[in-house]
Amino acid sequence: MEVSMRLFIDDGNVEAISELFDLGFFSGISTNPSILKRTGRRPLEVIQEMLKRFSGSLFVQCASRNYDEVIREGKELFKLDPKRIILKIPFSRTGIRVLREFKQLKIPALITGVFSVPQVLMSAEAGADYVAPYANRIENLGIDLSVVESMQKVITNGDYETKLIAASFKTLTQISKMAELPIYGMSLPVTMYGEFFAHSGTLKAIDNFDADWDSIKDREWVPVKS
Repeated sequence: MEVSMRLFIDDGNVEAISELFDLGFFSGISTNPSILKRTGRRPLEVIQEMLKRFSGSLFVQCASRNYDEVIREGKELFKLDPKRIILKIPFSRTGIRVLREFKQLKIPALITGVFSVPQVLMSAEAGADYVAPYANRIENLGIDLSVVESMQKVITNGDYETKLIAASFKTLTQISKMAELPIYGMSLPVTMYGEFFAHSGTLKAIDNFDADWDSIKDREWVPVKS
């Protein structure tokens, strides 16, 4: 069955990721220079550990800015695991230019830092495998999140192979809005996934279930302890 929405983890804390990844349904992990900086570790060390400990796609951003250096860096990053590494490249003249080279080399790439429909159109036309609009930052600029739906329409109507993965979330409302759209996926930090489990209504319901169960005097049941 085709999966309609893929979820990725947008984080660099390997131990925190491990606890979440054990849930068993995540499609991969996404990183960038800011995420790697927060780990306080050597960036390459973090990427190598992620490749060893977790399955699925691993999005790794090219940090170089010069065209030739981005190409060389991208090739080296891809060598770390050609079956799983997907390059991230910020939307820019250089970023759009390198797409053609990576396409010829059959190296998958995501254009990140996307804020407008024209940027998505250009990225898709240039051959981007993925685009990543930043939900929270879009709202911070006073732009309605409905723009992401328009981005997806451009991809769908143009019959592009580009897949849209929404990123940069700060609220559950933003996540809810993106979840309603026919986009490829969302990438969230560990803390945001933690909020899924912290809804007061859910916690109250669980407390009520536990209290009612404990109040049953004769609780004969199927064996649960080994």
